[in-house]
Amino acid sequence: MDEIFIHILTGVFLIVVGLLVKRFPMLIAGYNTMPAEKKKNVDVAGLSSFMRRHLVIIGALWVLLAAVLNLTGQQDALPVVYVIYLPVYVVWMLVRAQRYDHNKQ
Repeated sequence: MDEIFIHILTGVFLIVVGLLVKRFPMLIAGYNTMPAEKKKNVDVAGLSSFMRRHLVIIGALWVLLAAVLNLTGQQDALPVVYVIYLPVYVVWMLVRAQRYDHNKQ
């Protein structure tokens, strides 16, 4: 039961961070360390909305997967699911987030 609690807490944390990113875009890694002249060329509203949406999706899926696999007695599959699903989703997010950066590469 402790393991499911940790997974639900992780999912809720991701959802909360996703909601905070819209209001505080400085939470976005990479944007907060960017020089001021480069920040001017970033669509902050679009990027923060994108990050909010997908962090909430990741958090909700995290909670949903943990709950469903716990109810079906397949908790051992959780690490495997996360190792496959999370990196693929994060890489996809990194690629898609580039469309909000209008700086010349």
